[in-house]
Amino acid sequence: MLVSPIFSRSSLIKAAAGAVFASLLWTIPANTRAEDASILDFFSFAPAKPQISAPDVRPLAPWADDMKKARVAYSSGHFENARGYLEKASDEGDIVASWYLGHMYRLGRGVPVDTGKAFHYYSMVAERFTPDEPDPRRLRITIDALVRVADIYRTGDASAAIEPNAEAAFRLYTTAASYGHPAAHFAQGLMALKGQGVKANPDKALKWLFLAAKKRYPPAEALLGDLYWQGDVVKRDRTRGLMWYVLATQSAKPEEYPEIFDKFTGLSSEAAEDQRLEAETRAKIWAEKYPLPPPPLAAWPEPQT
Repeated sequence: MLVSPIFSRSSLIKAAAGAVFASLLWTIPANTRAEDASILDFFSFAPAKPQISAPDVRPLAPWADDMKKARVAYSSGHFENARGYLEKASDEGDIVASWYLGHMYRLGRGVPVDTGKAFHYYSMVAERFTPDEPDPRRLRITIDALVRVADIYRTGDASAAIEPNAEAAFRLYTTAASYGHPAAHFAQGLMALKGQGVKANPDKALKWLFLAAKKRYPPAEALLGDLYWQGDVVKRDRTRGLMWYVLATQSAKPEEYPEIFDKFTGLSSEAAEDQRLEAETRAKIWAEKYPLPPPPLAAWPEPQT
């Protein structure tokens, strides 16, 4: 049973606006800027399908024992057992537990998919966001929670009685993007292309998509591939479009993004041999400059998209 109410739309919108306003005033210490890959690089996440390294769950009273048991159960795939322990820890105020519960309800792990409950738990974590957080791992998951809440606001969910609110979503993405979250940059680019929650601006959209692509975020690479292949937003360049799909297939896992691999197969069959060879060469040059990140060292298994 949930012990705290789901955020009201008005309160979260105010929080989003306040967070963005505050972000204009913050002086972020050098060791927490987006450029510091060792602390705040979120290398994968889609509007978000983020995959970030799970935070280091260090036992802290009063929920230490519950989190130990939850970790064992979760790691062994006994999600229903893990949920019970996570709920106890969440009730005691552990944001790591709330974050995992959000993933479980979003993905249907040991529970039916329930966007409303996922929104509830992600909102609990997002509420705790503060730029003064001394623990970089806790900072990471609160930033991630901002993106998860924004994802739900961007599309809305009728079953959870959550209406779309593109403006609130864009504000939350903007805050998360200031910390280098690639899914937030991707969402900014997508919304700027569509004029969703913000005035349409293809130039800014491309800038944001490139920021996400530099972190080898598969949806951003694939979208850039579509844009260059189609030529509606940028000058048509099928070689460059195929290059982005080559990179996307390197960054993505087939089980998570099957559509990227299907599209790559289709585009490859349409391209001439010289286009394919040049696309592979260009992709190799880009990948040398912006290599794939190493696998994250997670205290818990990676939350899957």
